[in-house]
Amino acid sequence: MVEKKDIEKLIIQNKKSTLKNHWNDVFIYNTTKYSGEIKPNELLIWRSAHFLRGAYPIFHLTFDQNGKMNGIKMERNPFHKLLNKISIGFFIVLVLVVLFTTEFKTALIGIIGISVIGTLLHLVMSKAKKYETKNLTDELKEAIGNIERANNPELVNKPKADLKKVKVKEWTFTKILTRIILYPFCLFILYLCIQMILNPDPNHSRQRPLGIFGIIVVGGYLVADITIIVRNLMKNKNYS
Repeated sequence: MVEKKDIEKLIIQNKKSTLKNHWNDVFIYNTTKYSGEIKPNELLIWRSAHFLRGAYPIFHLTFDQNGKMNGIKMERNPFHKLLNKISIGFFIVLVLVVLFTTEFKTALIGIIGISVIGTLLHLVMSKAKKYETKNLTDELKEAIGNIERANNPELVNKPKADLKKVKVKEWTFTKILTRIILYPFCLFILYLCIQMILNPDPNHSRQRPLGIFGIIVVGGYLVADITIIVRNLMKNKNYS
């Protein structure tokens, strides 16, 4: 069993979990292992993610009256919560602006386009967040495991089968079906965006910026998903 005083040694920067501190960690990309807030029966531990700096979780480690760890959970950091609210508000305002400043037919097409791009952007962020969260969780579990083995020498020779990492199931039915549907759709959207850039409608000056934005979002989704597939396959190969 791991004690609170031992895990406290992992915290290099002792500071409160406030919006200001998480804002700084996001934009400075704090790789310190770890920043954290020390409370009487709880430790809050975090560090910046690599790809999505603002999407890193805060790990809440709880302890009993004897200082023994009895639980761990995750929550979004204050900056991530604020960013989500701002993003939702931005898309709502954007839809309302399109709805009230253009003709109904054009507005309908614009809203559908915004919805599609917003959905793909959400998928990109969700995949990256899930990937980053898993890496950070594994990293912290390994650090805690090292402390536990250091305090309990009998665990050093623990069979490797008990410590083996779980392989990522990259080719599940749901993932395959999602990619079969989304990949061709993304290629179609990319084609439309390229046409909007190369052959814009003179009556719609916003087509080029929207086309560029669409390419960034759709291309970002494809690159992120393919990158995650390759990395997971390489990890699974190393685990075998």
